[in-house]
Amino acid sequence: AMAMGKPIVAFAHGALPEIVEQNVTGILVAPGDEDACAAAIIKLLRAPERMRDLGAAGRARVEQFFHVTRTVTAVDELLQQQVGRRETKRKSN
Repeated sequence: AMAMGKPIVAFAHGALPEIVEQNVTGILVAPGDEDACAAAIIKLLRAPERMRDLGAAGRARVEQFFHVTRTVTAVDELLQQQVGRRETKRKSN
């Protein structure tokens, strides 16, 4: 949803608090609190400008932190580090 420029309303559990910035890219509510989730959705539906702001901020966050090129580069760097560690370990044995 963030990649599509949509505001997020979600439960604050798992990786979501790391991905969604509270009141910047979306609204996080306590896990399992369906009433708070519904209230947050209704509040956003009544504030289209706020929805646009959250959505735009979410899109920008995706482009900054979750773009496929950045992810591939990060995974490649991690793999290179692991290969380097294994080669160093082999040489020391």
